[in-house]
Amino acid sequence: MFLRQRQGKSRWRIEMLARGESMGRVVVVLAMLAMLTAATCPAAEAKVFRQYDHRLQFEVPDEWLCTSQSPHQFLAIFTAPEMRYEINTLTLVHQILPATHTLTDYVVSTVASQEKMLWQYRLLDKQLLDNAYAPYYRLAFTWRLSWEQQYFVLQMIICRYPDVYVLTGTCPASLREVYEPLFQRVFDSFAFVG
Repeated sequence: MFLRQRQGKSRWRIEMLARGESMGRVVVVLAMLAMLTAATCPAAEAKVFRQYDHRLQFEVPDEWLCTSQSPHQFLAIFTAPEMRYEINTLTLVHQILPATHTLTDYVVSTVASQEKMLWQYRLLDKQLLDNAYAPYYRLAFTWRLSWEQQYFVLQMIICRYPDVYVLTGTCPASLREVYEPLFQRVFDSFAFVG
């Protein structure tokens, strides 16, 4: 589409001149592709987060801000810019596995406690997967903070006995298709170092 201005008796008029139907279709298709790419493929740049006290690391999207770090239970909290006033996008928590528990026992008790504590908690999937450093459980679930606010949560629970690390990604349920692949990339990059 091109614009041409002509001066009338008392005001400017704008006339739109179409340069062929095919040019308009190309512009529309390119605009749709750009919108879909922006919505489904966030920036590929990543930065490495290292927790030196616990000798672990993982990659997070470059624009996510680390809002809190500690060598204790809550090791790190990250927020995506578009959710900075809503929820923590990614949290890393450290706990000690009781001597009588296996990782599976820990996961079973975690699910049971979340079912009791979180209003409208619904487990979608639980899988034992392989990581280069140790097997881990991947939990996917939804929960409601209120009638209007429903969230999708993806958790990685990995153990380096007696330490258990829970990496939790949270996003509005409506954005699951955008954030689930991002959370999985973070999980795939998780590594124990040293």
